[in-house]
Amino acid sequence: MMIIKALLAAALLGSSSLSMAYDFKCIHEKDTAPPLDQQADQWFQQARTLSRRRPADWSKVAELYQQAVEKGHWKAMHNLAELYLRGDGVTKDTNKAIDLYLKMIQLQVPLGYYDMSVMTQRGLGVVQSDRTAMQFLIKSADMGGPQAQTSIGYIYIYEKNKDPIGLGYLKCAERQGHANAAYKLGTYYESVDKNFPVSMHYYQRAAALGEPKGAMAIEDILRSGSFSYEKNENLANEYYDIYRELANNPDLRFPNLAKEHPLPPNSVQGYHADKDINWKPTGRDDDY
Repeated sequence: MMIIKALLAAALLGSSSLSMAYDFKCIHEKDTAPPLDQQADQWFQQARTLSRRRPADWSKVAELYQQAVEKGHWKAMHNLAELYLRGDGVTKDTNKAIDLYLKMIQLQVPLGYYDMSVMTQRGLGVVQSDRTAMQFLIKSADMGGPQAQTSIGYIYIYEKNKDPIGLGYLKCAERQGHANAAYKLGTYYESVDKNFPVSMHYYQRAAALGEPKGAMAIEDILRSGSFSYEKNENLANEYYDIYRELANNPDLRFPNLAKEHPLPPNSVQGYHADKDINWKPTGRDDDY
């Protein structure tokens, strides 16, 4: 336990508190996480494929992840830790999961800091500490971790009432292809900003990235004619089908969703409530 405490202390040196996160700059995980060994990544992909079969051969999955871990594959470390937490294919062992998360931190992997934030906040395998959990979370976000950026963005918006900062975190995570961040942006623009076409854009983006709730939100709005949208049963049915596909296959993605199933303009706000009613999306990253 002393070794773990020492590693935690070293990992958090230089971490800021949430009050100092105003200087947040959008960093992407791909620019900070270490590269993955090619052979290890093949084992990792094989393990993921096997894990989706039913019944899954969890022992073989764990074996492949372990092989990848030995070559420094940090995504395999994360997934193997989850197996240790659940006891799938291995003996349930929280300490071994912690060891893997600490190994990720030693490799300076943003996801490792996020994982330790979750464990510390819940007090699983380590002493529970909201303060330390927040430090881990901020460290992960500062290094480009999209999960952490999403969590901190949510805190800024709904607990600290600092929407511009929170939106900066969420949009940074969304630009990394993080589906949960896209969905949370959709809920923000629907319930807080009342910019319904922007909300629909992010729901669509969430669905494209694999979040079934994004497709369901669009389906509900088009079927009921909510928020000044005209009812559109055909398009609602299309998004319901997408919802069902995503619910049945969480790994499914729809990269061309916006082109193949375009959304109509809002009858009052057009395609963006803060722009001219005749404005149309250009497809650039700065549209929204």
